[in-house]
Amino acid sequence: MDPSTFPATRWSLIARLPGQPQQISVLIGLYADAIGTYLARKLVGERQDRIEDVVQEVLLDLLGKSDILAKAQPGSGSRFRYYLMNLAWMSARNHLRHARRRDHASLDAVDPDSDQAPIERLSGDAPAPDQQQAMDRAWAISVVQQALEELERWSRDGTLEPEAFAVLRANLIDGRNLREVSAALGLSLATASRRLAKARTYLQRAIAERLVLAGELRPTDDPTQACAVLLDGLASGG
Repeated sequence: MDPSTFPATRWSLIARLPGQPQQISVLIGLYADAIGTYLARKLVGERQDRIEDVVQEVLLDLLGKSDILAKAQPGSGSRFRYYLMNLAWMSARNHLRHARRRDHASLDAVDPDSDQAPIERLSGDAPAPDQQQAMDRAWAISVVQQALEELERWSRDGTLEPEAFAVLRANLIDGRNLREVSAALGLSLATASRRLAKARTYLQRAIAERLVLAGELRPTDDPTQACAVLLDGLASGG
């Protein structure tokens, strides 16, 4: 197995799921936000309350699928998230179909396109480019958001200066240039630049921790490039 395409650290956890089903909560918790973001994009046009219900049903459904998740196999350009999000989408279609049938009790016919595909048809290969982009973006959003939440906690407990987090948030999230940020916070440009550099280092650390946990980065790897790709993907993804 090539650890760069289907990391051994993540694979070892997946392979153990049938014998250690309690570990599935760790796995689903890691990907829950990404699954929610991906499904919300796929279900655009549905009522917001229905989307939220479907996402919750899907996450609960996945928690009971340790045997199916353990069937994930590496393929060309594979990532475990592709397998997991495909499975989540099939589950979402199934829940949505039943919700619609409850809304229209007299509906006898079932839309064949909404039938859940046999799990055997799922492969480890990378999905079509448009779906891969949507899955990658959902994952990136979730990783960066969790990393920012970690930085916010660090700014409250003194690990990182609140000032540094404020500069990062204004520059990276709000898109304000550093000169404008420094003026708004009453800092010199040089100080704001140092605070931003430090906060970005901490952000990279928080992102890398999550990528290692997901098996997409080995602990000994340099996280700089992986973090840059993740942030660049968000900036250009629209």
